[in-house]
Amino acid sequence: MTTFLIFTAAAIGTYLIRISGIVIFGRDRDIPPRVEQALQLVGPAAMAAIVANSLLLDEGAWRPFGAWHLAALAAVGVALWRRSSGVTMAAGAVVFAALLLAGV
Repeated sequence: MTTFLIFTAAAIGTYLIRISGIVIFGRDRDIPPRVEQALQLVGPAAMAAIVANSLLLDEGAWRPFGAWHLAALAAVGVALWRRSSGVTMAAGAVVFAALLLAGV
């Protein structure tokens, strides 16, 4: 039961943090252009941090070259070609799965 309460408290806390931005920056306020530009870069920066961490580290140690890196190179190629994040992530996942099945 305590685990349920912990998850419930975390969910409520996360919701309150998210809703605070809407309350503080309501519709009647203008967001400065520099802040708006910075907010647009938060998502890509978070995604880049997650990808870099997964690509380069394995349980705190440097990851040896292998399927992760080859799939990332394929995903970069698809990203430059298609300019679509969904297609890029799907292609990277497919290449990674194929490499794992091939034993790389």
